[in-house]
Amino acid sequence: MLNVTPLNGWNRVAPGLDIEVQHGVPVRISNTREANTRSSEEFNESSVTEKIFELTGFNVSMHDWMSITANEQEWSVCVDKREFVEVLKHIAISSAAMFVDRFHKAIDHTAVDWDTAEYNYDFNQAIEHCCIPYGTLNKDHYFEQYITTMHEESMRLINDGISPMIEAE
Repeated sequence: MLNVTPLNGWNRVAPGLDIEVQHGVPVRISNTREANTRSSEEFNESSVTEKIFELTGFNVSMHDWMSITANEQEWSVCVDKREFVEVLKHIAISSAAMFVDRFHKAIDHTAVDWDTAEYNYDFNQAIEHCCIPYGTLNKDHYFEQYITTMHEESMRLINDGISPMIEAE
C-alpha cells in the first residue's frame, strides 16, 4: 500500500492566502491580506489551484467567495469529481489511524459496526469535498475498496509499530 501521510490544518500557498486541509484533502481557502489588497479579482485562480495541487496532489476549483470578517474572506473548494476515489482513500487512511489510536490493534473482520459507521460518514465527507450531489453515486460501489484500504492501513500501522498522530475535528 502507498504510504500516504495526509496533511491536516492550514497551509500557506501565497502571501495572506491559506488553504485548509483535512485528511490531505483541500477544503477551503482563506484570504487575510491587507484591506486595500484583498479583492478576489487579484488572485490568479489558476496559480492558486496549481499551488494547491503541488501541496495536496488534488485538482480543485474555487467557489462562493464570501466575507467572514472585515479582514478575512473565504472560498469554498471543490476537488475534481474524477478524484473522488482518491479523496475517499485519504479519508479511509485517516479512519484507520483513528481506529489504531483508539483500540491499539488493527481493524479485522469483527469490526463490522466500525466499518459501516466510518464508511457512511466518510463517504458523505468525500462527496461533499468533491461537490457531488448526494444520491448521484452508487454508494455500494465504493464500499469494498474503502474497507480494504482502511484495514490494510491499520495493519500497516500496527505491523510497523506506528502510533499515528490524530487531529481532532
